[in-house]
Amino acid sequence: MFFLLLLKNSAFFLEEEYDQNKPEAALAVNEHTYHLHKGSINWSNGRSTTKKEINVYDVYDLYTYISQQKSIPLKQQQSVKLHFSNLDGAYIRSVSVHIWRDNGEKTKLFVKNNEFKVPTNQGLYVVDIAINSTRGTMQYAANVQIQ
Repeated sequence: MFFLLLLKNSAFFLEEEYDQNKPEAALAVNEHTYHLHKGSINWSNGRSTTKKEINVYDVYDLYTYISQQKSIPLKQQQSVKLHFSNLDGAYIRSVSVHIWRDNGEKTKLFVKNNEFKVPTNQGLYVVDIAINSTRGTMQYAANVQIQ
């Protein structure tokens, strides 16, 4: 229990250490917008570069932290739009979206025009989103419940 609390608090503080001027990401679902948690970062604003590597590819650490966050309700095959803000003039070259199950299974989703479709399998998932841009890379994650 103490370890999980420490992990949760550590991940929270890691996110809070980021410069507030880094790009933000959100999922837009129908009339709702959901803020995404920041993960690893390698971002330059032209004056300085921020690098923070969080080992989110250890699925169990990622799943433990994000799965404790409030889940975003999604419907099977629903279209979800990604919104990015505070890009400071950056051009996004590519966006990748993966979903993780608690058993470590990872699936890549097709993204077109910053939009993807929710898979058909119901359950709790962690969504991992990464952008590659002219200013660097950013990673985001969220807990989702597919109904």
